[in-house]
Amino acid sequence: MTAQDLPAHGVLPSTNGTSASPAPSTSPSPPLHVVVVGAGIGGLLAAIGLRFDGHRVTVLDQASSFGEVGAGMRIPPNSFKLLHRWGIDLTYMKKTYSNGNRFLCYDDGRVIADMPHGIPEWDFGGSYLMVHRADYHAVLLVKARELGVDVQASRRVDGYDWDAPAAILSDGTAVQGDLLVVADGVQSKAREAFQGHALPPVDTGDISYRVLVPGQDMLSDPAMRDLVSQPWVSSWCGPDAHVIGYPVRGGEIYNVVFCVSEATMHDQKLAENETKLVIADNAELVERFAAWEPRVRTLAALAGKGFLKWRLYDLDMVDHWAHPSGKAVLLGDAAHPMLPYMASGAAMACEDAAVLRTALRGATPATLRDAISTYERVRQPRASALQRWGRQLQASYHLPDGRQQQERDAAMVQDNDANPIYWGHGARRDWLFGYDAEGATNAAVQAGAAKQ
Repeated sequence: MTAQDLPAHGVLPSTNGTSASPAPSTSPSPPLHVVVVGAGIGGLLAAIGLRFDGHRVTVLDQASSFGEVGAGMRIPPNSFKLLHRWGIDLTYMKKTYSNGNRFLCYDDGRVIADMPHGIPEWDFGGSYLMVHRADYHAVLLVKARELGVDVQASRRVDGYDWDAPAAILSDGTAVQGDLLVVADGVQSKAREAFQGHALPPVDTGDISYRVLVPGQDMLSDPAMRDLVSQPWVSSWCGPDAHVIGYPVRGGEIYNVVFCVSEATMHDQKLAENETKLVIADNAELVERFAAWEPRVRTLAALAGKGFLKWRLYDLDMVDHWAHPSGKAVLLGDAAHPMLPYMASGAAMACEDAAVLRTALRGATPATLRDAISTYERVRQPRASALQRWGRQLQASYHLPDGRQQQERDAAMVQDNDANPIYWGHGARRDWLFGYDAEGATNAAVQAGAAKQ
């Protein structure tokens, strides 16, 4: 096979780049009424998938409106292929196709290792996109409403009746359905009810700054231009800190995340009771990264004003995603809150939605318990594995100069299990990006039927 035979970015070989939107189907069983709590990416994807299969879906969110919020994020092939299959058209959304991951030394900018994606459409059946979260969310919101999902804003959920099941709103109204899908994020109010005990967040010791730099400011600087025009996810690794940057919206914006051990911030720490704070100016970033290579110093200088600084928390594994009542599930960050180092939180929520949709095909109120048990059984091992890897990457990115750092750098170029970076090992990359959530669920359902 020659290079001419390979598809261009954005063209899927099996479909010649076309995307047929599947019409909502009618299940042989009467449709369920599913109440989704949370209109984030995971909640909307669950609503879209379930509506395609003919279920009635109500989505409740406490936000008064949905607008321009968030920053850069990634849509890897394992989620892109599901979006494409479901007819969620990203054609007109501003986006950037990723070359792969590039790791650089913090003090001189030399490339430690390149981990290219190649042609992910060919290798994994889907593109690898870098996008603005608000743009992606807007596409999903439009699609959900197109399909007839009832998305309700200003609907704060203060409690639950798990046996009904129903979500209890702040005004006392009970919104009842056959199934509750709780997708209310990392600060989930419901998680404890699934676990049977509290799961307090654990401070990782890191704080993060999320900055959006105008792409034009970088394109006009010869030293910075390649960061935008050559769309790698660039990661500078240094003592007690790392910086990740990549272009979104076709290069209109350069998304930068500065992650720092809070212990190194001296008088710039967050107060003990603060989880996030809007920073008035970039002085503390400029000071903290003054010894880093010129491009990182420039990114800190371009940070401007009004960006977000927040403390990174971790949570223990959530053992139970299906409620004991058999009438509710956790989904997305409510089920598996992840540190940002694997850049897979939204992709895992997409897989959750696909598995839940597939597991619920043909389900009735009487068989819901078995269906959501399948969802939990399929999703937990994979999501838990990525949670663990996120923790490992935190330590690997922040090594001080010395023997361990030199060994890490040498291992980064090896395509084997010794590579400390998840995507550096081809077999791990295949497992992550080549996964088909719907296919895995169908196999699990068939295996369960064969045992009966």
